[in-house]
Amino acid sequence: MTSELDDAPRARSACVVVGATAEQVARIGDLEADARARFTVRPNKLGALIHGRLGGLPVDLADAFAGPVYDILYNPTSGWFAVTIFHGTDTAPVRYDNRPGSEAGYPRVDEVLGQTAPAAILEALDVPAELLGYVLA
Repeated sequence: MTSELDDAPRARSACVVVGATAEQVARIGDLEADARARFTVRPNKLGALIHGRLGGLPVDLADAFAGPVYDILYNPTSGWFAVTIFHGTDTAPVRYDNRPGSEAGYPRVDEVLGQTAPAAILEALDVPAELLGYVLA
């Protein structure tokens, strides 16, 4: 039996690994058995862009590359938009979250690459908004 919630849009994710090639990132992703079915990897102006169902892959990427690694999450139902920024494994991650005053889950930052609005952040990270289903206002 399915419910209305089963058909609701789920959170979408993408990840940008600064300074990495798509081929390098794909090799890390290939360590997961069902990787090709869950996400795709392509180059972008900062390095490599991964999108799809990433699971724990952003943490693995932060461990494998100097980065930074930008883990982007967007929920089209609630409008929640967040970017977790990893700088390797020796530095605690930080997060941009578009819900002011809410618990961000990590220490909060107010900008990503100098940008403070989701659409501008996506542009700065060279992530097409439509990839996440983000509607530009």
